[in-house]
Amino acid sequence: MPFVLPPSLLEADDVALVTAFGKLSVLEACAVLGNSVKKAEAPTDRIAALRVEHLEPRILAELSGSHKCAPVVQTVDSASEDPGQLADMMAAHLEEKSNVSMSGYGVAEDDYEELVRTMLDSLRDRGLRKVRLLRPEGSELLSEQVIARQSLDVVAFPYHDGFALGPTVWVPDSAEMRQKGTRRPAPHPDIALSPRLARTLVNLAGLRPGHTLLDPFCGAGTILVEAYAKSLRCLGVDSRASRVQETRENLKWSTGGVEDRGYDIRKGDARDLHRMLRGTKVDGIVTEPLLLPRLDARPKTATAQAMIEESARVYNDALASMAECIHPDGRIVVVVPVVQTMDGDEVTLTLEGRRLGLRLYQPGPVGFEYPVRLSFESTRWIRRAVYIFEPRS
Repeated sequence: MPFVLPPSLLEADDVALVTAFGKLSVLEACAVLGNSVKKAEAPTDRIAALRVEHLEPRILAELSGSHKCAPVVQTVDSASEDPGQLADMMAAHLEEKSNVSMSGYGVAEDDYEELVRTMLDSLRDRGLRKVRLLRPEGSELLSEQVIARQSLDVVAFPYHDGFALGPTVWVPDSAEMRQKGTRRPAPHPDIALSPRLARTLVNLAGLRPGHTLLDPFCGAGTILVEAYAKSLRCLGVDSRASRVQETRENLKWSTGGVEDRGYDIRKGDARDLHRMLRGTKVDGIVTEPLLLPRLDARPKTATAQAMIEESARVYNDALASMAECIHPDGRIVVVVPVVQTMDGDEVTLTLEGRRLGLRLYQPGPVGFEYPVRLSFESTRWIRRAVYIFEPRS
């Protein structure tokens, strides 16, 4: 739990999350924080502004799709307005030569410079004349830099015709996530899920320790490694024997080399889960089928449509199979591809769950439009969107 300031500072009505995946991160926050979220806005692509009744630090630390969390201490009408409340709060946690920084999200360059100046002036008025200002590249001090440079970092973003300001209180353990992606024995191709995204998807399933999570297209096991780390029982299926072996190797590596009976990886067809599981229901399903040929360039729109149409048959057959084996209280999280074309279009597939007795999952006060697109992905021609289904009661 990397809290860089006391968690008690999060006992505010409004908090800001710096998101890793845009709207998907907002969806994760609403799913994980549950009924405590009373209002959710996205004033910029990088920020989720939440009104939270009670934010438990333990639950906040479960979020994987956010880079920072900050209480909204003050809103100002202009960049030149004195941020006195913010400065008072900062002064209580700063020493004479402390490092300070400001990370601006969606803030114009001139406004950013003015916000920094007024913040420093306000701190100096409180006797802190020797604080060291860190100048982050691109106006953002990354979460790992907040820890490494021991900075009191202020999050700033446009909000209600002015600006919202608050100190970074919590950041995730980014080093652990990077280690999972680079050191495991069976590596994955560049387009595969990152551990951070895989953990976010697992969080969206809403499972508790001891529950069983199924990935019917498990690949190299990225999703299952994250599920296992959350003390879930893991069931993986893949049609390729090589992938089954890779998943087993990666799960064994994640346990420190100890053989464990908390996971079961099988070769099989995701369209025939009911027979494979012999009628057993699982608590949650998280998967990324993909099922597209390798792309070395953006395809034409017509080519992309043909590719998506071909893969859609497998997706829909597999979704019908998943619907048969999901527990009545469970969720199905499915990633679908979004192909960027040379014509400037985006082509994706539509999953229809109603005829299968499924409805789209809608947590909290926000109505999410499905599929929920991911933001800030590094893949060039195939991006991602997410569906979440639950059985209709």
